[in-house]
Amino acid sequence: MRRTVLLVATACAIACGDQDREIKARLASPAKLSQDDAARALDAIGRAMGGRAPRVTQGAVTRPLDEKERAQIFDVLADARGLEDVGIRQIGGATVRGLRVPATSPQSEIEATGTVWIDVDSLLPRRYDFAYAMPGFGDTTLDLTFENKP
Repeated sequence: MRRTVLLVATACAIACGDQDREIKARLASPAKLSQDDAARALDAIGRAMGGRAPRVTQGAVTRPLDEKERAQIFDVLADARGLEDVGIRQIGGATVRGLRVPATSPQSEIEATGTVWIDVDSLLPRRYDFAYAMPGFGDTTLDLTFENKP
């Protein structure tokens, strides 16, 4: 009986831990994401963020996201339609994949984009970039961390 319980518990732990293994491998692959890949990635990212509080790190200060920052980041992660895969790069020793959407610019006559960089191992957002179409117009970068689940 003990063996059966241990075997079932081990199988569950493996299955639960590997639930996102395929999408992690896909995010680490250099090939562009399809819309289906992006949708599966957003689902996995949502699971990874579940129960965790996002925070912004600026220099030596870490603080909670304000409402505007939270809205910008979660707008990118809300819907796979319209997401642009901007590829893979390294941030702070981590491999990340960028997902970009058109963003709402305070200067309505100037186009802007919002890009969330997803850590391919943890599936957590590592960075958010807000960029205007015109360089030097006030682009913003937010480095993100997530508090551990309680």
